[in-house]
Amino acid sequence: MTSIPLSCTIITLNEEDNLSRTLQAISFIEDIVVVDSGSTDDTVNIAKSFGARVYHHEFQNYADQKNFAITKTKHDWVLAIDADEVVSPKLKEEILFLFSKLPLETKGYLVPRLTYYLGKWIRFGGYYPNYQMRLFQKSEGQFSGGLVHERVKLNGKPSKLKNPLFHYSYKNISDHLKFIDRYSSLFAEEEFRKGKRSSVFWAFLKGCFKGFYMYWIRLGILDGKQGFVLALLGFYYNFLKYLKLYEKSNSVPSFFVMVDSIHDVESKKSTKKDSDQIHV
Repeated sequence: MTSIPLSCTIITLNEEDNLSRTLQAISFIEDIVVVDSGSTDDTVNIAKSFGARVYHHEFQNYADQKNFAITKTKHDWVLAIDADEVVSPKLKEEILFLFSKLPLETKGYLVPRLTYYLGKWIRFGGYYPNYQMRLFQKSEGQFSGGLVHERVKLNGKPSKLKNPLFHYSYKNISDHLKFIDRYSSLFAEEEFRKGKRSSVFWAFLKGCFKGFYMYWIRLGILDGKQGFVLALLGFYYNFLKYLKLYEKSNSVPSFFVMVDSIHDVESKKSTKKDSDQIHV
């Protein structure tokens, strides 16, 4: 297959369970850059076995890590994906077709993302199409953001691709809960730095609204049992985000300290692990 002028970047930390599947799907891309922040599993060896160029870079935040990866690419056009995202066969065909008609008419493309959760592809609750800027010219865009919510800032209006990235977001419920704990801590820290404050009542209201919105307004009910679980954990995630923000500037009742302490140890271990964008 004739190579196309496209590079792919992936940032990793202990992603041996995901990485082979991700790299197999991008074998049509000649230049693959993996930036690792200190994996202790087989991540680096797996990346090298697929011909990726691997760099170590100390983790500061997601935007900086992804921008560092972009600086190591050979081509101006970059496909920036996460280790738990897989280029679907139809998306591969769409990308190949795009690059057969150079020059491209835009500076970047939003890609729909389809999430797999508890044995089912999730199409409601706000999870699909969940467009993400994944394909862009590095001379025209870069990642920006704080501790969470990194996004590509593009110098121009993007177009949309039709076919999805497959997103294997969580291995199981425990993995989902670790994600919730990790990102709620990052959210609370970022908001606290901005001078934001919260209360237990506000945290409860935010949680209720999110669960209701996902299940009824965004029709998560149509995803069956999985939709219900996602809406329930959406409530929990929003509740925990604002409860932790409250905790940062106030002494909380012992009940909430007891509930939140269950998560503290795992949060400290997991803060640096790369994951997908936040959806719940």
